[in-house]
Amino acid sequence: MAYQDQDAQMNNYSSSEDAALVMHARQGDQLAFAKLYEKYSNQISTYLTSMVGNDNVSNELTQEIFLKSWKALPTLRDASLFKFWLYRMARNVALDYRRQLARRSQISLDMYTADREEDVLSVPGPEEGLEQRELIELALSRVTPINRSCLILYVREGLSQREVAEKLNIKDTSVGNYISRGKEEFRQNYYRLLSGQGSVSPKRRKGKADE
Repeated sequence: MAYQDQDAQMNNYSSSEDAALVMHARQGDQLAFAKLYEKYSNQISTYLTSMVGNDNVSNELTQEIFLKSWKALPTLRDASLFKFWLYRMARNVALDYRRQLARRSQISLDMYTADREEDVLSVPGPEEGLEQRELIELALSRVTPINRSCLILYVREGLSQREVAEKLNIKDTSVGNYISRGKEEFRQNYYRLLSGQGSVSPKRRKGKADE
């Protein structure tokens, strides 16, 4: 019971301290907010790492969350609940980040499996730490070189079939066939990897990608 009473007192003290710092921060006291950041930034970063699985990303999201919290302080009704408010904000940001990565990864996958590449409006940038993105790149690296070259230039670079032919010094009439074969190879490679039938060690994976 004594330990529980001590914990309760510590929690009450921490909440009171937070409330005082929040009140000062609301009035524009940046030093008060810096103390809140110092107190909770590591905790929030650790929590985000468990949510997104990437230390670099969690650090970036932590900065984003504290920037948002600074701007949104006037909306916090009970200043003593700052910690719980901050964690709720971190959870929402992490879930939004994961949803965005899932959408981007699906777009990347659709680029190589869609029947009509002209429906693809944009190509997302690198998505570090996303397992599906890694599968996409690995599956693409296993496509026959000529098919892969045509596929990348046509889908990812957005070149026309004539431009692909000129760039690779091949016949215009051959490009469409290479692209179709490349897409089919990619589909097979991707779903084979997804099912675990084509898994390789990290060292071999790097070697394949360099071919």
